Amino acid sequence: MASETIVLIIIIVLLLVCIILEAKKLARYKKRNFEITKSLFGILQAERQEIAVSGMHVYLLTSCFYDYLPLNLKLKINNEELKYGALLHDIGKLAIPKEILNKAGKLEKKEMILVRSHTDKSEMMLSDIDGLEKVAKWVKYHHERIDGKGYYKLKGDEIPLEARIIAITDTYSSIIMGRSYKPTGTREDAMTILRMDAGTQFDEELIGYFSHIPADRLNEAGVQVHNMMSRYLDMNA
Repeated sequence: MASETIVLIIIIVLLLVCIILEAKKLARYKKRNFEITKSLFGILQAERQEIAVSGMHVYLLTSCFYDYLPLNLKLKINNEELKYGALLHDIGKLAIPKEILNKAGKLEKKEMILVRSHTDKSEMMLSDIDGLEKVAKWVKYHHERIDGKGYYKLKGDEIPLEARIIAITDTYSSIIMGRSYKPTGTREDAMTILRMDAGTQFDEELIGYFSHIPADRLNEAGVQVHNMMSRYLDMNA
């Protein structure tokens, strides 16, 4: 995709988010505003389908995850802001060439550095938008590990709670939905990996809560994403 197209898409993203956040000041518009944001990802799907699909799936999974968190954790979280963080968690990948993101083989060192930079790019896109400053930090740190071996070497509670939540739903999504460079897995595959890495990569307490979400609730998120993809494909056929 031409660099001009990437820039245009990014500008559209930022402008719409700014408009939405301004309107968020009126509580009765919150639900409609988030629906507008989700519709934006239909626009992105035409050019960067993987980013759009991942954003929508992680958003749906995170919304579901929130419902199964205990009250003491819910009280620490602004659910509206968490939704934006989940939806926009990989928005910085718009600045990464598709041929690198979708490369089938092993990435070269410079390519890996570029791919990892998407978290910084996401933060830069969102941090200057009034109302998204905290969200910008969550998307920046959603690849951190509990053991401190992530991108920025934060560990344990140094990692924002919301980033720890998105880390789980993003990993689950990447296994279930697959990527252009790897096949899809099953729910059982995903849960096995999450449990195996609980306490090292992921927050062990949060993995416990995620593990108790009924399979049909998690599967519903995938069905919704596939239905949305089908609708947009039909519209553009």
